[in-house]
Amino acid sequence: MKSPFSIVVWMMVVSVLLKMIVYSQSWQFTSYEQIAIFGNIFVLMTGVFLGIRMFKVKHTQTSFPQDFKAGMRIAALYAIAMTAFVYTYYAVIDASYFDTKLENQIALAQENNLKLEGEEGKIDLNQVRQTGEVVLSPFFQSTVTLLGFLLLGSFYSGILSFLMRKFARN
Repeated sequence: MKSPFSIVVWMMVVSVLLKMIVYSQSWQFTSYEQIAIFGNIFVLMTGVFLGIRMFKVKHTQTSFPQDFKAGMRIAALYAIAMTAFVYTYYAVIDASYFDTKLENQIALAQENNLKLEGEEGKIDLNQVRQTGEVVLSPFFQSTVTLLGFLLLGSFYSGILSFLMRKFARN
């Protein structure tokens, strides 16, 4: 891999493939959905490592902030690309995902209301629907994806920069 962009392209290929496998197998509402979530986290960590390693190979003497920036460069590009993909996925490819998820949440709230019959603290189903319509939308999920990957990317970039400096061959 010759550039940060090529690393991000390969990261996106793997991430999109994972998400599309989950979609094609209809695993969206099962525990197998976690494959794409944890797979993307692993892809992010691997990409940050490869970005720092590529930077260290090109430059013989590097400082911690330079290594950190090299890792964050990969994480930021990946976060932006994944944000675009997540929005497109939930708005176009699997547009009914959030409708189904919202109906499941409302059914769960109704079930809990039946258990709380006659008690104080009943759940307002209109409030559940309004909150669900905001949170369970492509825009909100893509925003959470962007922020999440940037935070995880900075964490991984800091940890991997430290470890690669600590265990570097002299």
